[in-house]
Amino acid sequence: MDNVGKRNLFLEKKAEISGNSSARTRIAMILDEGSFMEVGAFVKQRPTELGGIADAAAEGVVTGWGTIDGAPVCVFSQDVSAMGGAVSEMHARKICALYDYALKTGIPVIGIFDSKGARIAEGVDALNGYASVIAKATAAGALVPQIAVVAGNCGGATAIVASCFDFVVAVEGSEFYYNSPTVLASKFGKAEVKASAAAAAEKGLAAFDCASDAEAAGIVRALLGYLPANSSGDKNYDSTTDDINRLADMNAMDAGDARSVLANAADCGQYLEVGAKFATEVFTGFARFDGESVAVVGYCGELTAAGAAKAADFIGFADMFGLSLVTVLNSDGYECSFGFEASGLSAAAALASSYATATVPTVTLITGKATGAVYATVGAKGLGCDMVFAWPQAEISALKASAAVDLLCTEELKAAEDAVAARAQLTEEYNDKLAAPYEAAKRGYVDEIIDPIETRQALVYALGLLSTKN
Repeated sequence: MDNVGKRNLFLEKKAEISGNSSARTRIAMILDEGSFMEVGAFVKQRPTELGGIADAAAEGVVTGWGTIDGAPVCVFSQDVSAMGGAVSEMHARKICALYDYALKTGIPVIGIFDSKGARIAEGVDALNGYASVIAKATAAGALVPQIAVVAGNCGGATAIVASCFDFVVAVEGSEFYYNSPTVLASKFGKAEVKASAAAAAEKGLAAFDCASDAEAAGIVRALLGYLPANSSGDKNYDSTTDDINRLADMNAMDAGDARSVLANAADCGQYLEVGAKFATEVFTGFARFDGESVAVVGYCGELTAAGAAKAADFIGFADMFGLSLVTVLNSDGYECSFGFEASGLSAAAALASSYATATVPTVTLITGKATGAVYATVGAKGLGCDMVFAWPQAEISALKASAAVDLLCTEELKAAEDAVAARAQLTEEYNDKLAAPYEAAKRGYVDEIIDPIETRQALVYALGLLSTKN
């Protein structure tokens, strides 16, 4: 066969493999146009004791690399049209080979999941494939960001693989579970067992849920826009036209809402929230200050065990990848519940530890309350936080004002003619005198009390000062 014939044969084989699968369409949505370079397209399953080689295009998974806004990424996409995207020995080997590229070059990994499970005929070979991919994802966890898109069925061991990624984006119509809703319903008699994208976001299994593959692609691109390529220490910077001395709109800022603070303080008021539907008393997300990409954690109200765990995981990621951390605090303590007694202590300890061990620049802004153990475990000076600011209306105290008055002012309350009025007055005095931020500032626990309208200026200056932190 001459060279022309060989090329034509190649084109025929390539056409048979490629087709118009959803796997390639999804990759094309995420990557820059024309940038995808596929590898492993001709990989095939080897014969087994139960039969010959199964005909699965590209072995049920498309792998390769491309660019997003010019930056290189590795990507794989399971192809449900090829034997259900079932995971086989060679399917897993293709993904592992892609991880090897990512680890050698230090570039992010995007995985698109749409599979009906393992290729049962392969038995333990398929199961070993899962284990191999999990090992690669775990090894990559400390080196490069990983984003999973759950675009179709993602159950059992495949769901465990996806859960090894740093961020999961779940698309409407997909299912994300270990045991299927059908199995759970039949075993426990529950008619309503949900494994939808929305349910995954509400349970904290997914950081984002969205309506379509196109929207998921937009989220992946936006998220990678804030992240460094790897954990080598290079920060993510971008140009900004925003004035670092721009004053905030006092009327538009809510001390209990980190979003409103970011809308006034971040570059051009832009930010990307992560995990918005889970443990909603804790905000986690990314923003830019004078071009620097920064991780932000905000706390509002009573903090739950789930909220503490959510924050600790996010801070751990930020520290791993060298993202400076801004904390916005307005919380009056951990919740009083049986649930918190069961799992909250370990979660609170993990949260405090994430701050204490963080090596990145850390800046805390107390906008409202910082009460009791929350003060001690969230961005406190004593935990090693580099710089702490407070708004004048902040309340920093060991106890809630009402509890402190009941504990410390028993005799005054007994002697009062109007106990209700006396309690209100004493509570106000406690807040004004003992819980005011000036008391903490006197002892150096607060570096500066700032005018709220100067929040952007203070945060930008502090992050700039700390940018060379060793």
